[in-house]
Amino acid sequence: MPPYAVQSPANPMRGIVRGDTGYSFGALTPATIAASPTGLVRAAGGIVTLTTTGNHNFAPGELVTVYDVGRTAGTAITAVGGTRFGGNYLITAIPSATTATLQPVDDVLIHQAPDTGGGGQASSIAYENPAAPQAGQAFALANRGDNSMSPWGFAVDGIFSAAPGAFEVDIQGAFVDADAEYSVLVNGAIAATDANATLKFHADFTWTVANFVRAKIITRTNNVGLILRIRG
Repeated sequence: MPPYAVQSPANPMRGIVRGDTGYSFGALTPATIAASPTGLVRAAGGIVTLTTTGNHNFAPGELVTVYDVGRTAGTAITAVGGTRFGGNYLITAIPSATTATLQPVDDVLIHQAPDTGGGGQASSIAYENPAAPQAGQAFALANRGDNSMSPWGFAVDGIFSAAPGAFEVDIQGAFVDADAEYSVLVNGAIAATDANATLKFHADFTWTVANFVRAKIITRTNNVGLILRIRG
């Protein structure tokens, strides 16, 4: 990802309201789906196995959209049995760097028959692998306001693509969106994953008066990717 940049017309600031999620690390990224009949394989239960032509860097638990990017062979989705593959899915597993197991979300996809196909693209949040130290995307905390919104806080969830080794990810806040203004929030220096999820970490910040928040990778021993969500 590019280095941290303050908000501007070319880099507009997004606000996070209560219940909304922003990605300080993790970018919406397209991946090319392999050609029919192996790119998309739907089993009898509706589960689809997606195969891409290169490493997709997707993560389980994220939504993915399967879509056409044109009308010619390879850019359009084809189906051997004529069923529909295009739409939204939940990624339930990542068996390999080029495959993903998908659970249909759209009603029209849930009722499709078993089929095979391929072509088109799949787009989802993908791991980013910035060199440390590196600040991620900043967001305005839009859930600060009257007492009906209390507590004025947020939560973060991070997931590494593989074991990160020794690491530190700082959750930072600022009153002004300028790089020099950001400082680590109380308990915001995260250096350990959860005991029951060795690649993940979670932190709650239940009360803050900061206007802006972001994550910053300070150190990371192993060269692995990171997705970090900030939820209002």
